[in-house]
Amino acid sequence: MGTFQLNTGSYWGNGTAAIGGYNGGFGNRVASSTQINRVSRDIAAGYNNDLTIVNEYLQKGETDKALELYENIINDAKTTAMNYGYSLTDSQISSILNNAYSKTTGTSMTTAASENTSSSFMTGVKSGIPIIGLFTNGTSDDEALAKLSGTQVSAKDKVKEYAGAIATGAAVGSCFGFPVGTIVGGAVGAAQTFLKDIF
Repeated sequence: MGTFQLNTGSYWGNGTAAIGGYNGGFGNRVASSTQINRVSRDIAAGYNNDLTIVNEYLQKGETDKALELYENIINDAKTTAMNYGYSLTDSQISSILNNAYSKTTGTSMTTAASENTSSSFMTGVKSGIPIIGLFTNGTSDDEALAKLSGTQVSAKDKVKEYAGAIATGAAVGSCFGFPVGTIVGGAVGAAQTFLKDIF
């Protein structure tokens, strides 16, 4: 992907620190709203291909790949902004990229993630299918939104996911006898989902 060189211009109006001894000098300028808007337009143009790929991954249900690429774009944008001597908060970078994503795809990243992922319970149901579940999308809508907002997935959402996996495993296991098959199947579903979480 490489570092994209932002066209930040030479604006020194309100919202920026002066060159020299103020606020740490050149390397610690605070970007103004004008510069943030300019950076947003540049990222939309410079990362157009990457953002399109993120959208395609989401459309195909490959949320894990989409979020990994999106995180790489965020880190790249942070590095580029720092190289130009601007101090942008994580919230500003996230806002810029969401704006850029919207300009590129016509929808927000959070909307796209929500529309193309399943609930925690349904994600667990899919993940709990023996063997096949290992190859399904293991990211729920709650997990995707938490990652995009930089927060932790709630314990309640993880419980729902494991409940779905146990239910599926138990249902498949019951075909091989009750109660042993049901118990073993439920355990397999939970273990399989746990392994996906780790790897």
